[in-house]
Amino acid sequence: MLKEGKKRGRNKKLAILGFVIFALTGGMTPVFAQNAINFSLKNLEGNTVRLQDFIGQDVILIDFWATWCVPCVKELPHFEEFHKKYKDQGLTVLTITVDGPETVARVKPFMERYKYTFPVLLDTESRVIALYNPRVILPYTVLIDRQGRIRHAHQGYSLGDEKVMEEELLALLQEVSTEEAKKVSFALNESFLYRNFSDEEYVDSVRGGRKNQIINRFDVSLTYRNFLFGLRADADLDFTPWESDFTLAKRFFEYSGTQWNLRLGDYYYSFGRGLLLSVLKTFEKEGLEYIIDTTIDGGKISLDAGPFFAEIYGGWIDRELSDKKDKVYGGILGWRVEELAELRLNLMGSQLDSGSTLGDKNVHMASFSLDIPNISDLAKVYGEFVLSQKEKYFSDEKINGHGVYIESSLFFEDVTLLFEFKDYLNLDFEYNRPPMLESELLPILANQFAKDAIDITAITGRMDYYLSEISTLLWGKAAFFWDNPEDRSRDIVHLYGGVEKKFKETGWWNIIAGYRQETTNSLVYYYTHGKTFHFQFNVSYPLSSQISLEADLQGKEFRGEHLNYYERRSFFSVHYSQRWVVTFLVDQTSDPQVLFFKNKKNWFGVQFEIKFSQANAIRIFYGAMKGGVKCSGGICKFFPPFEGFRLDAILRF
Repeated sequence: MLKEGKKRGRNKKLAILGFVIFALTGGMTPVFAQNAINFSLKNLEGNTVRLQDFIGQDVILIDFWATWCVPCVKELPHFEEFHKKYKDQGLTVLTITVDGPETVARVKPFMERYKYTFPVLLDTESRVIALYNPRVILPYTVLIDRQGRIRHAHQGYSLGDEKVMEEELLALLQEVSTEEAKKVSFALNESFLYRNFSDEEYVDSVRGGRKNQIINRFDVSLTYRNFLFGLRADADLDFTPWESDFTLAKRFFEYSGTQWNLRLGDYYYSFGRGLLLSVLKTFEKEGLEYIIDTTIDGGKISLDAGPFFAEIYGGWIDRELSDKKDKVYGGILGWRVEELAELRLNLMGSQLDSGSTLGDKNVHMASFSLDIPNISDLAKVYGEFVLSQKEKYFSDEKINGHGVYIESSLFFEDVTLLFEFKDYLNLDFEYNRPPMLESELLPILANQFAKDAIDITAITGRMDYYLSEISTLLWGKAAFFWDNPEDRSRDIVHLYGGVEKKFKETGWWNIIAGYRQETTNSLVYYYTHGKTFHFQFNVSYPLSSQISLEADLQGKEFRGEHLNYYERRSFFSVHYSQRWVVTFLVDQTSDPQVLFFKNKKNWFGVQFEIKFSQANAIRIFYGAMKGGVKCSGGICKFFPPFEGFRLDAILRF
C-alpha cells in the first residue's frame, strides 16, 4: 500500500481545514464527552487489559507517563492516593507507560521501588498515546465517565492539578446518568507552530530568505463500535518568499474483535526489546519540529486464541525528506504459559532503497524471546536472542550477525536491583532500536555517544534503596562497555548515582552525578575519547496553594585527549494557579560542534505558557535555543539553533 498521500500539493483541503478549525475555535473551550477510544495493552504481568472491560462499570483515570519524565514522577504519588481512596467507590486507575524498548526494563523496578499498586500498562509502540495525545507531551491524563465518555483532560503537571482532578473524580463518582454513550465519536487535535527567525545570517544562507514559518498538524479520529478511522493532515508554510507543502501524512483503519485485530494504513510497530524492528513516535519536548515520527504504511493482523497468539505485518516506510521507500515484513508466533511465562518467535525481513543511513540493502532477522514477568513476587527475567543476515549496497558479501539481550530484576523490602546484559554483532539496522544500556535518562549525555551495534558487549547494574519513612531514594548505577569494531575498539566505564527526596506533600528535589571514562586508540572516537563529569539538579518548591517554583540545572565537563569543552542547560519556572507558567532558559556551551554551526556560547530565552483549559495551551517563546541532535534507532535528525519568536498552540476537541 503506497502512501500516495504524501505527494506535494495533494490533499490541500484537509490541511486547510485544520487552519480553519484553529482560527474559528482557537479561543473556545473544547467540548469533551466524546467516547474514549478502546484499546488493549499488556500489563506488567503479561496479561492483556482492555479498556472496554471497565466501561459501563467504573469511572476511569488514564495517565500517560514514562520513567524518565520528571513531571510524571512527581504526579504519580497522587494517582496512588486516588487508587487507594476511591477504588471501592468505582474508580479504576490505568497508568500507561510509553517507555520504549530501550527503557521498558526499568518500569517494574520503578513500581516496586515506590510500592505503587495501581495497574500499569505498556505502550512501547506509542500506539495508544498517539490516539489520545498526538503531540506526545507528558504527562497527559484523561478522566472517563461510566458511559465511556472523556469528560476531562489534563496536559502536563503543575502544583495543585491533583486537587482539581480529585474534585472532578468525586463529581463523576457521584454522577448518576442514564444517557447512553454515543455510537459515533470524533476526536480532533490541532497543533500549530509559528516561528519568526531573527538570525538574518541563518535566514539568508539556509532558509533562502524565508523569515517566517508555520507548521500545522491536524489529527482526526472517528470511532464506531469496534471500528476506528483516523488521519493526519500536515501543512508546512514558509514565507516570505512563499513556499508551501501540504500532505496527508497519516491515515488508517482498524477493526478490533474479541480475539483478533486488523489494521490498514499507517501504524507504529515495535516488539521485544527493539532488536529486530522498532518504529515509533519519539517524545516531544520543545515543539513540533523536535520529533521523529516513523510509521509503517501497510497492514497487520493479530490473532489471540487463549494461550497462543500470532501476528503478520508488512508495508513500506517512507524515508523522511526523500522519495525512497523501504519495505519491511514479518510475523510473530507466541505461546503463553499461564501465570508463568511468554515465549515468542519473531521474524523480520526488509528491502531498503539505496542511500539509507547505514547503507543496508536486504536485512533478515529472527529472534526467540522468553519473558517471565513474575517469580514469586521477588524477581522477573527477560531474554532475547537474535540471528541476522544482511547485504549492503557497497558490498556483495553476506554479513551474519547476532544479538543477545538479558534483563533481570530482584525485589526486596526496601531494595530493588536491575541487571542488563547485551552482546551485539552486526546488529546495526536503520529501523531497530536495541537497548543502549548507557542511560538516556540523562539528556545532557544522550547525544554524546555513538549508538552503533557492530560489535559490542556490555553489562550494567542498578541498585535502589527507598526509605519510605522519610520519602527518600538513594540509588547507584555502574555500566561497562567493550566496543570492538574492526580497527576502532574502545572501552567505557560509566558510574553514577543520585538522591531523590519528597517533602511538603508536593515538594520534590533530585540530584544526579556521575563519571564516564572512554579509552580508545581510534580517531573515529576522538570526540568522546576522554573523561566526562556530569550532574543534574532539579527542585520543585511549593510556596502556597497557588504558586510553586521549579528549577533545573544540568551540566557536563569533558576532558579529552583531543579537545575539552563544557555544556550547561538550565531553566527556572514560576507556576501560578495551574494555568500560568513563566520559564527562563539558559544554555551555555563551548562544544566545538555547536560553535562550528553558530559561533555562540550563551543562549537565553523566556517562555510564557497559558493553559486556557486543562487540556489546551499556548506557549510563547522569545530568545535563542542552540538546537541539537535527536535519534530514534538508526534515524537521526539535526535541529539547528533557533533565534527569534515562536508561538506554539495545542487544541483538543
